[in-house]
Amino acid sequence: MTEAQRHAESLLELFRGAEERHGTYTKRLRLVGQKMEMKDEHGNGPLDVKEPATAELWERHLAGARPLGVSPLREDGMCRWGVIDVDQYDGLLDHAALVRDIGRLGLPLVCARSKSGGAHLLTFAGDWMPQAEMNKRLREWAGRLGHADAEVYPPANGAGNWLNMPYLGGDTSDRCGLKDKGMGMTVAEFLAAAERVRQMPQPTLKSRARRVLAEYSAEIAACAEGGRAKLVYGRAKDMGRLVGKGEVEVDEAQAALLDAAVACGLGASEALGHIRSGLKDGAAEPDEPSPSNRSRIPIIERIVILTGGDERLWRVTVQGHGEIVLPPKEVVHFFSFNVRCAEELQVVFHQPKAAEWSDTIADALQFADEEALPRDETVGGAFHDLLTAFCNDRHRAENLEEVLLGKPFVDDHEGRTYFRFADLMGFLRSSGDGGFKAMSRHAVGKLLKATGTEGADHGKTTKPLKGRITELRWVRTGLLDKPVELPLPRIEKPTI
Repeated sequence: MTEAQRHAESLLELFRGAEERHGTYTKRLRLVGQKMEMKDEHGNGPLDVKEPATAELWERHLAGARPLGVSPLREDGMCRWGVIDVDQYDGLLDHAALVRDIGRLGLPLVCARSKSGGAHLLTFAGDWMPQAEMNKRLREWAGRLGHADAEVYPPANGAGNWLNMPYLGGDTSDRCGLKDKGMGMTVAEFLAAAERVRQMPQPTLKSRARRVLAEYSAEIAACAEGGRAKLVYGRAKDMGRLVGKGEVEVDEAQAALLDAAVACGLGASEALGHIRSGLKDGAAEPDEPSPSNRSRIPIIERIVILTGGDERLWRVTVQGHGEIVLPPKEVVHFFSFNVRCAEELQVVFHQPKAAEWSDTIADALQFADEEALPRDETVGGAFHDLLTAFCNDRHRAENLEEVLLGKPFVDDHEGRTYFRFADLMGFLRSSGDGGFKAMSRHAVGKLLKATGTEGADHGKTTKPLKGRITELRWVRTGLLDKPVELPLPRIEKPTI
């Protein structure tokens, strides 16, 4: 078997989907607006062929002889791969940044360039799943990547369209998978990347919903006579909201709540009526916070990891109450979290079991975003401002030897500003910024290294100054903010 045949067999297996049809089109594409349309000069469009995709068709596709399109959906509505179609055709889509964002967020996606210059973000699951579940996952990931308006395949219901397959023309194709920095993958590299994605754990929200369902079921089962019907309806409505968000199946919620209601003494028929009404009403308003749950166990809707500060911070959204910003250790330790909620959100929660709280945080972290703090709120930003002030806003040395007087020296020929580290430390400690007053030399050294690339933006050197070898630091002058030049006041000449 040749390499082309092996690749065709592997791609056929990877992109298993519709078993009774595939797509193709004339190789001549027309530019309509900013999009390449699959229509020839006579307006003939793509063809839906009532035959399955085969290894032979894949071979012809890889050879560039006949384009191939495949639908991810089997005829029973199951699928094991899907696509986020980022159809930005203006040439401004930064594919490399998209690849970096996928890696940073840990999403199980492979980025490939589409025929029109946009991006197909492909995921591959280890087993077949309902199309609605695949659709929901892809929409969640599209939103996290900042492309919430992107089309997603397969659709939540219905047959949907087939998609153009990558690598029309094999390794020479520009419709290929993309690596870091936007470089193209070979077919073999793409297959390896797809396999890595297929083996990645698939994030899910169902574990949180099931814990909530178990908690509500236990509460209902232990309820004494008097108020049971109201509690059953209320908890069913709470679960209905999670059903409306797709976090739990309605049949699963109904069965668990019914068992609990019968256990507390309600008749099965009466209980089922309350449960169905509650689930229906809750599903109709999935984003409405539950009044009956506002002072019980906290539900974390979202965690945003704030980066760039002197300590790691999380911004936590608590369902129905708002946001608080606190260090991770205060989120993990529930008592500290509860105290901060009381101080800032004016709510006190019941304490969950330690394992349940850890699982709640772990679930939220699967979908956590990162957000850089504004530069002026970070230690690095404050250091850059003070370094600029030290180098630009003080008396400068007229020559290199005057560095011994504590003055920075700007070498215009080399494009460097030289200074002694001890003089910088003294300036920082006298700056009035309390964060630098007690900072160690090692910590300041790390901040200096973080200003850029060593050897290009900053570095160490030694110079003979007044007969002694003196160790100096330097930064690239262009790295610093330019000093503000104030105009001299106008002096009116006295009249004679």
